[in-house]
Amino acid sequence: MADSEVNSADEKVVIEQRLLKIDEVFIYRIPPMRTADGHRAEDWNLAKPLATCSLVAVRRDNDLCIDIMAERPKPNAPEGAMETYLFAQSSIAVDFSNPSHKIEHWVNPVVDSSRYFAVRIKDSKTGREAFIGVGFRERTDATNFRMSIEDYINSLKREQKAAELQKQFQESLSLESRSASGHDADTERLPFPKSSLSLKEGEKLHINIKTNRTGTSKSPKSKKNIIGLKGLKKPPPPPDVAPASDSSGDQESTAAKDGASDVDWGDFEG
Repeated sequence: MADSEVNSADEKVVIEQRLLKIDEVFIYRIPPMRTADGHRAEDWNLAKPLATCSLVAVRRDNDLCIDIMAERPKPNAPEGAMETYLFAQSSIAVDFSNPSHKIEHWVNPVVDSSRYFAVRIKDSKTGREAFIGVGFRERTDATNFRMSIEDYINSLKREQKAAELQKQFQESLSLESRSASGHDADTERLPFPKSSLSLKEGEKLHINIKTNRTGTSKSPKSKKNIIGLKGLKKPPPPPDVAPASDSSGDQESTAAKDGASDVDWGDFEG
């Protein structure tokens, strides 16, 4: 039971991602290159393709597989029944550290057209490799095929950059952990002395306090002005009013109050 669990854990999970599917492509048997410039589609006898197939570009792990699928009559089936089978396959494994594993090793566009490519295929049984011609009816299909290859290469570059950054981060963490562990060991061997903030006998503590001289100079003036206002005498009465009017008015008001009090007490007694 334990052995089966270990074997299942050791199995590598392969993730597949379909990048492109084209229903119609033309396959050609191509001759060797005549010049070093590259393949030419005019040498392929374009009017007579070897087969008409479909193309699927799938990324499996770090490889790009170009599967060329064809149809044939299905055996032991009613008439007209067809089945799809793998006609040819190109397994692309780009390695940026190896110059011989560039994309040009597997896929080369022709020099005289934008719709035809020379693709390297490999026989899985014999291991033999050969170039075949792949042509597209529409120019947009050829552009999508080219872009799917570029997306595969760009994704490899991003993943490689992310792996380098992850490696640098792990190295920095290991260095920090080592320095921290070494620092802790030093502190355990040589502890820091405890500091004392109390003053020893005979020591003095000098404190400089800055004062705002501008503010202190203004305060006596304001105080002096307030004291001067309190010492002012009452202004004299106007010349057309006699000084005795105040005393007569006071007497009248006093008499009125006395009269009112007599009336109130009389009402209470009656």
